[in-house]
Amino acid sequence: MSILIEELTREAAKRAYGAGATVILPTGSIEQHGPHLPVFTDTLIVTHVAREAARLATARLGVPGAPAPVLVAPTVHTGVSHHHLPFAGTMSLPATTYVDLVSDLVRCLAGHGVARVLILNGHGGNEHPNGTAMQRLVHDEGVPIVVASASYWTLGREAMTAIGTYDRFAHVPGHAGDFETSVVLALRPDLVDLDARREPLAPLQGLAHAARPGNFARAGGTTDNAAMADGAFGRQVLDAVIGAVADYLVAYHAVPGVSGGG
Repeated sequence: MSILIEELTREAAKRAYGAGATVILPTGSIEQHGPHLPVFTDTLIVTHVAREAARLATARLGVPGAPAPVLVAPTVHTGVSHHHLPFAGTMSLPATTYVDLVSDLVRCLAGHGVARVLILNGHGGNEHPNGTAMQRLVHDEGVPIVVASASYWTLGREAMTAIGTYDRFAHVPGHAGDFETSVVLALRPDLVDLDARREPLAPLQGLAHAARPGNFARAGGTTDNAAMADGAFGRQVLDAVIGAVADYLVAYHAVPGVSGGG
């Protein structure tokens, strides 16, 4: 049976939910990624990581003939990306609208008996809103479901450290720099225009996340240069992250569901 909810019939979904499936809800963005990467870069990466990690986890947890223990919901393509609106191609939701959207999707899953959800994020602007949605659902509303929220680079940090990612790249994940360019080269090299790469015009990142109108416009839309991008290493990064997310899913799947929620 497919691990993708969108490919299941309603009866297959009901069986999987009733059997205690863990569901991944990937969250991405449609936003400018410099002059050389596609606007769905974040969505592309997180969707791939979610699906491949779910397949690995299901191979370890699954029972022949039984529903898949880990399922992947359709990716939330549009995120909180107002800081990229000066550039064409960007589509963004206000943070409040986005929190409502993610919360409503998780409520749907809870209403059908899903035991636990992992909101797996692929865009920095979604991190705090995803956490807000999680807090609202679990603590403010007491929705009967277990919810976890994390970005793929957080779950994959130790694995990426082990292969030298942080030694090689100045910013992980950064924005349209060496890291993301390497990963997109591994996934969809046909969508990367390496000749269009440019140096950022101004520094953006520090230890704190500072919100200031016009930051990305002043920097030219990127956080770091993509001159050292390498698709072969991007594939190593993906493999490391996917393995780490799969490990997390196996452990998370053992967390008991909430009474009344599966």
